[in-house]
Amino acid sequence: MFVAAYALTITPHEAAHALYAYFLGFSSTLFQMWVNPDAAAASAAQLAGIASAGPVFSLAGGLLCGSLYLGLYRHKSVGLFLLMMAMVGIYAFLGPVAGAAFGGDFHLAFRFLGASAALQWTVSTIGTVLLAAFMFQFGKEIMRWAPARYGRTAAVICTTVAPWLLGPPLIIAIYWPLPKFLIGSTITGSAFWLFAVLGAAFASRQPRVEDATTVLRAMDLLALTIAVIMVRALAHGLRLAH
Repeated sequence: MFVAAYALTITPHEAAHALYAYFLGFSSTLFQMWVNPDAAAASAAQLAGIASAGPVFSLAGGLLCGSLYLGLYRHKSVGLFLLMMAMVGIYAFLGPVAGAAFGGDFHLAFRFLGASAALQWTVSTIGTVLLAAFMFQFGKEIMRWAPARYGRTAAVICTTVAPWLLGPPLIIAIYWPLPKFLIGSTITGSAFWLFAVLGAAFASRQPRVEDATTVLRAMDLLALTIAVIMVRALAHGLRLAH
């Protein structure tokens, strides 16, 4: 579910960059995990908008899935997928916020706008704290989805440690080929899963969802299949040209 949620969030995230550039009148080539806009003639504000479009889109999707999860599906089978979609969407926004002083979408946006280093470091600090706190809460929440028969250690491993350790290699394999900097960022960007592990480890005991709710369903496999097909279809690039 994590791999499916990742692909169904991050590739549309890149599409948001490309579509925003297209609507501004600039062609681009969309790949599975990055986009190359032909925006040499764009203004600083337009370039900043193109850079910001992906994280803002991801945040909107993450908040929508999170609202559906908390409001309607927290105790239903589809809830796990919505929780994962919410996590990846919000992560895909807060991650670039945390990286505002180092690299990533908001770093580019700030650079295009000529923002001061002090502002970038301030935003990075706030983003780092928010992302750590968010992943800690996510870790507490996803513990509900561990099988009821699992003890605390096994529950922590299956809900947070396993996605953290197995997710990046699976993602790299599905998204291959990738530039070296994206391979590195995929691995290092998963570091905040540590806070999810801590959240799960220190979560107060709460009722688990029914085991029948956590059984892998045909819809789960369908979501993963759609995600993989979408990623592979963009492996050689899709040209959005005027």
